[in-house]
Amino acid sequence: MKRILLSCLLTAGISMSAMAYDESQEFRIQSEQYESVMTLSDMMDTFKVQSFTVYDVSYHEDKTYEGISLKAMLEHSNYSLDDIAEVTVVCADGYKAVLDGDILRKYPDALISYRQLDQNGKGIAGDFEPMREGKKIADPSPFYMVWPQKETFGIFPWPHQVVALEISAKDSYQVIKPEQSASASVHEGYKLFKGACLACHSVNLVGGVIGPELNIPQNITEYRTKEYMKQFIRNPDSFRARSRMTGLPDLSDEDIDNAIDYLVYMKEHKNTNKL
Repeated sequence: MKRILLSCLLTAGISMSAMAYDESQEFRIQSEQYESVMTLSDMMDTFKVQSFTVYDVSYHEDKTYEGISLKAMLEHSNYSLDDIAEVTVVCADGYKAVLDGDILRKYPDALISYRQLDQNGKGIAGDFEPMREGKKIADPSPFYMVWPQKETFGIFPWPHQVVALEISAKDSYQVIKPEQSASASVHEGYKLFKGACLACHSVNLVGGVIGPELNIPQNITEYRTKEYMKQFIRNPDSFRARSRMTGLPDLSDEDIDNAIDYLVYMKEHKNTNKL
């Protein structure tokens, strides 16, 4: 309801009065064996509230976030980062982002944020400043997953409107995972692609539906040059105004090369039966 109200106010050009975050908002963590549901009030009573300031690519400026440690919440629910293959982040709008376990262990300090703070350490009106998502405006609430390292924006999607986490000890994208004999760069590219790309794009029609399919009937490397792809990944808006895809300017050349190596590898592993 809050998101609908926010959208209407923004569309009408009406200024917003302050709205407090909802302490009754539920947050779910589940696996095949276990499910835990906590309200925001429970979370704030159970865990230490944390905050940090980070450059947020979605806003193109520094933002300060207050929230609860993802790692602390997982451990409280008896999940060890060492045993997790992936975490699927479920959002209220149906979007799902998959965080690879290996990369999550490298960056374990994600925050499940429930509000932004102003320069005086106070909550802002509406909990989160609205963000542009392509041609539309989005409200990140009820929860926005962020990291203190801005470079993770290209390795993980920073999902907003988060309502649940699904924990798995298995790789849900096993059917498009490279064979063991593939090169190290292909395996690293797969991990990055799984975290940063498959929430929107698909390979062999496995993955998201927001962005285009990248392997069948033609692999994107068959009709786009490597240089084009690197430029587009870094700055989609330089090609398409208000592209829904957010640019990833902080990804290293090696990261992008690895992701493209994975796509080149998949060119030889098309599943055209899906067509």
